[in-house]
Amino acid sequence: MRKITGIALNGLLLMVRDPKVLVLSLLMPLLLVAILGTALRGLIDQGQISPGTVLVFNEDVASSSSRSFGQLLVTDVLANDAVKTLFVVTPVTDLRAAQTDLQDGKVTALIQIPPTFTADALAGRPAMLQLYRNPADLTRGEILVQVLQGFTNQIKSQLLSAQLTAETSPTSVGLPPKLTVVPVGKKSVSSFQYYAVAMALMFIIMTAFQRGAKLLDERATGTLLRALTTPTSTGTIVAGNLAGSALVTITQFIALMVGARILFGVDWGPWPNALLLGAAYSLAAAGLGTAAAVLLKQPKAMEIASGAASNLLGLLSGALFPIYKFPGALLLVAKLTPNYWALQGFLDQMAGLGTAHLWPPVAVLLSIALVTGYVGSRYVTS
Repeated sequence: MRKITGIALNGLLLMVRDPKVLVLSLLMPLLLVAILGTALRGLIDQGQISPGTVLVFNEDVASSSSRSFGQLLVTDVLANDAVKTLFVVTPVTDLRAAQTDLQDGKVTALIQIPPTFTADALAGRPAMLQLYRNPADLTRGEILVQVLQGFTNQIKSQLLSAQLTAETSPTSVGLPPKLTVVPVGKKSVSSFQYYAVAMALMFIIMTAFQRGAKLLDERATGTLLRALTTPTSTGTIVAGNLAGSALVTITQFIALMVGARILFGVDWGPWPNALLLGAAYSLAAAGLGTAAAVLLKQPKAMEIASGAASNLLGLLSGALFPIYKFPGALLLVAKLTPNYWALQGFLDQMAGLGTAHLWPPVAVLLSIALVTGYVGSRYVTS
């Protein structure tokens, strides 16, 4: 056990002593978090945003001679040409199914209009319009909030009142309805939170593949063969190198977690849950990087693969492109990657969904770590 620990710590020391590695594994992801997080908070030209799907569950009833405010929202406000460039509005009749689609990240938002929305507004009673947001679709979510707030603030105005029948006098409209924004969970997830996770996952995978390249380089230069001539067993060397990769990636995650917290105020959710998720993902990344070394066999090929793998897994997980826009087949492929499970796990914890949403991604990540770790352990003799 002492030899395994020594080999693992040696791998960590090599990382800490290499300024180039530190810049690439720590400073670069934090810089990208700053750029992407800030850009997403600002105003973005709507031409740069592809349409998102908004589900509308409208129970607002109307009399035989007038239209309800719920109908006005769907047929006039959300059907406006400017709004249609950003959102594809789809009426739904099954609230449970709509909530499931939102929870699975398939849609941007769900708008729920209660049966008494118009009646309450006209009578001056509190009228609640609920917007359930997908925390992963930050930009469109903020835009939709502005659209709905504008609608609620204008209900008393002549513009909207005039669209009702003469039976409904503008002066009879009570207090403006209140818009309640409800995240999928107890809290909304900010752009800095989202990209802190996404960038951390991408660069940890890159580090894991670079560790795999170093292992191949040691084998090519005969370092491993010389080690095998000592009293140290093959199993100890393999275990030490795998433990070293895991130690490096876990340390990298903790450093990025602390850095994002200090620099951008990123709330990672309950810290024990975040550390468990980070450790499980780091183990999966370490195993994946070592397993890739078995397949590629050449250090230069592994170095090239480190960038390609981090970008590909980031793309498939939704870090570079919204996952809810994926077709069904690609979404299934995404669920085969560790990045997908880690990203969804962190978003759930940041949204306050609790430990019930923690165990599935942890179990998947640890399973990936076990399988890839076993495959990677064969690199010495392959």
